[in-house]
Amino acid sequence: MKYQALVKCSTKKKDVQFKTYTVPELDRNECLLKVSAVGICGSDLHMYDGHGGYDWVTYPLVLGHEVTGTVIAMGAAGDKTLLNKRVVINPYKSCGVCDYCQRGETNCCDFNDYKFIKTPTEALRYGFREAGGMGQYMVADINNIIVIDDTVCDEVAAISEALAVSYTAVLKVTDYKKKSILVVGPGPIGLGVAAILVGAGNEQTHMLGVPQDQSRLQLAKEIGVQATFVAMEELFHDKFSGYDAIIDCSGHPAIPKEAIRLLKRGGQLVLVGINSAEFSVPMDQIVRGEIMIKGSYGITQANFQAVLQMAADSKYPFNKLVAHTVSFKDSLDGFESALNKVNGKVVIHFKEEI
Repeated sequence: MKYQALVKCSTKKKDVQFKTYTVPELDRNECLLKVSAVGICGSDLHMYDGHGGYDWVTYPLVLGHEVTGTVIAMGAAGDKTLLNKRVVINPYKSCGVCDYCQRGETNCCDFNDYKFIKTPTEALRYGFREAGGMGQYMVADINNIIVIDDTVCDEVAAISEALAVSYTAVLKVTDYKKKSILVVGPGPIGLGVAAILVGAGNEQTHMLGVPQDQSRLQLAKEIGVQATFVAMEELFHDKFSGYDAIIDCSGHPAIPKEAIRLLKRGGQLVLVGINSAEFSVPMDQIVRGEIMIKGSYGITQANFQAVLQMAADSKYPFNKLVAHTVSFKDSLDGFESALNKVNGKVVIHFKEEI
């Protein structure tokens, strides 16, 4: 059976083509999905636009790691009851035996190969080191599919992996439902963090952007964020008493130093946005303030499953995060929309043949 897929052919800027493939014979531990929808992630945009820092990616590459579809064939070792089930794909194929895997921290799995330089973990496969889901069909390991509730629409299912990235960051904050939290950066991950906090009942969620983020910050208000700001100075007023936690989704190297000033004693700074730039923070303020700084990267199977349960709960406003949908044949228009920073996520749907 022949099918079309969207392929990033090389490291060159926008070197992307539709290519024809043949569905291979399934190994015993594989299944075949008819893809329903795929979210466009920031990493997809970086690869599409030829940005640096992705020399570890295997090209040519079928893009897409935020994938939902229906299981239509199963290898010999697969559970046949999963046929015709709607599922999402976990892009991490961890080793299952290292200490991280034994603790469920599969987003840290490097197959027991220690890294002095912390590149994306070796477990991160689909859409990076192996063919992803931006095609009419996708072959995946049977251990990497998660069944989704029928109440979860394809569009929300397609952004659920990104939401799991947001949830991984939220979990770094102890007792996050009751803490005063500033989310920095109203991009898709930051808006996902906000949606999770609001859905969980947090009534002290604020968001900081820049003047160009007005429409995104308006979406944050519609989600339920209590206050939004376009400049650091707006945070300071007579009754300002600091935040319990700050979750930075912007990756701007100036944020950590400013965050130290904004956090209460014992506060937590969670860094989610990625930037290779160095930054400095005053050691005495971290020590005297008992400030904790944590990095947050990727997802775990447990976090992904938890987000899918949230997606079936109307309290979580995930549907508002889908800004724009395009057909598969118009995928490149979707990439351009995402590059132009639409309010939320762009999703490619596969309702039509190309």
